[in-house]
Amino acid sequence: MRALRLVGAWPTACSIALVQANNYIETDEPNVTAVLGGYGIDVSSLPVLTNLPEQSTSSSCSAACQSLHSLHGSDRVLIQDTATHADFKGSFWSNQQAEVQPYCIFKPAVNTDVAVAVLLSRLTGCPFAAKGGGHVPFRGASNSPGGITISFADMNDVSLSEDRLVASIGPGNVWGRVYGILEPYGLAVIGGRETSIGVGGLVTGGGISFYSNQYGLALDNVESFEVVIASGHIVTASATHYPDLYWALRGGGNNFGLITRFNLYTIPSSTMRRSRRVYMETQIPDVTNAFASFARAGPSDGNAQQIVVFGRSEGKNVVQAELTYLIDVADPASFRPYKTIPAVSDTTESINLVQYSEKIEAIDTHSGHRNVFWTITVLLDESFASWAAQYFLEILSQVANVPGVSPSVVYQTLTEPMLANMTKYGGNALGLDNTQGPLHVFNVDFAWDNAADDETIYAFIHGYCNTVIGEAKKRGIAHDFIFMNYASQFQDVIASYGADSNARLKKVASTYDPHGVYQTLQPGHFKLKGAPVVY
Repeated sequence: MRALRLVGAWPTACSIALVQANNYIETDEPNVTAVLGGYGIDVSSLPVLTNLPEQSTSSSCSAACQSLHSLHGSDRVLIQDTATHADFKGSFWSNQQAEVQPYCIFKPAVNTDVAVAVLLSRLTGCPFAAKGGGHVPFRGASNSPGGITISFADMNDVSLSEDRLVASIGPGNVWGRVYGILEPYGLAVIGGRETSIGVGGLVTGGGISFYSNQYGLALDNVESFEVVIASGHIVTASATHYPDLYWALRGGGNNFGLITRFNLYTIPSSTMRRSRRVYMETQIPDVTNAFASFARAGPSDGNAQQIVVFGRSEGKNVVQAELTYLIDVADPASFRPYKTIPAVSDTTESINLVQYSEKIEAIDTHSGHRNVFWTITVLLDESFASWAAQYFLEILSQVANVPGVSPSVVYQTLTEPMLANMTKYGGNALGLDNTQGPLHVFNVDFAWDNAADDETIYAFIHGYCNTVIGEAKKRGIAHDFIFMNYASQFQDVIASYGADSNARLKKVASTYDPHGVYQTLQPGHFKLKGAPVVY
């Protein structure tokens, strides 16, 4: 069993940095040098930072990376054209991210290291990105082209509060590690369903879990965040301290700071029941009827969760249902709509969370390829779900000759209990409520081999999604919401949350980041201003 500390208060590297006063609010001319001095950094002792001229991004990043190297050495600062720098690209899930070349890679050990990196970025003008699990598929989301990539890999502590009600999780953790540490205590947290997915991106973007029909999304189960805001101070945001920032971090992505600790409410975790059923393409109408029936039963049975995948594997169209029940019972009533449909195969087993996430990881064949997600949300309608799945499989021949292509569309739902949980702790930033559900969330998920085929894949998915959205509008079931965890670089996620949420998010950003540090110096991922890439 991995060691797990029980703590009465969250560990911090530098108590002076945990500011719970109003001195985080910046003046018109922030004194970055003075804040660095508060962390024990004398800028005058770093020659490359003295008399910084107007300079190119390359020279700015040379100054920032040399300064980090002077402070931390080669073990924590990986410079271009070294073996360790080259090896780093293998830690990304998608090749679009792996092919990015940062000027340097910085591996902080504690929260104050992160704060110093942000301040050095501000002082020099060198852009940065932050990497947890590195599972976002598009370029620049968590790997900075020509800038500083902050890798949280060494900030992977996991601890429990004395009452074991909250797990404190470092941003370098992936879910498999977290679950493995908590499992001997009979505990879990609301998190990802694959072992290699990182904690940070999933929580700040949403986070559908095996447990979500009972407890809600991952972002609705956060006790507090420890976060480096633009001023370089480190604050702890919760429902009672900095509640506006706490609200914004729950759905607002990376727009408000770098999170150095996620304090998540724990839940009991025991053996579950899993069923993976494979169907013939001709059974799509029956499967989508079961999908809708299962979703509408959400309020009556919080133990049940489902995922349905339509795709192509080894030259054949496939339909798969992944069914989860949080209690290990032989024949859950919630599974019966699927069980009444004759299956090509059925793998049913008793399984714990660690094993389950490992098995889902094992069937993910997209790692190490080029990848894209694209998402749509509609009101739940079984006939529409059937039409959209059949249409997807019908047109796959258009990309069948793309080398290495692995196409799928994944069906999930935001059930009424999930939407109801969004009101907890002051609500989240997604702009949804339980009067709108259940909602049907599409995740169009493609992998392929060659950059030369990028435009072919993007055009195919864009065309499919436009057709699906158009049909949804005709049927009166279209919905604006874009789920950040499944969005493409061509989608404006934040705008989809609605005018009220948008205005509130921008107000929070103007309070904690009036100079737009996390909008301009950290330009990757989904920003307040719009889609990362205009298609």
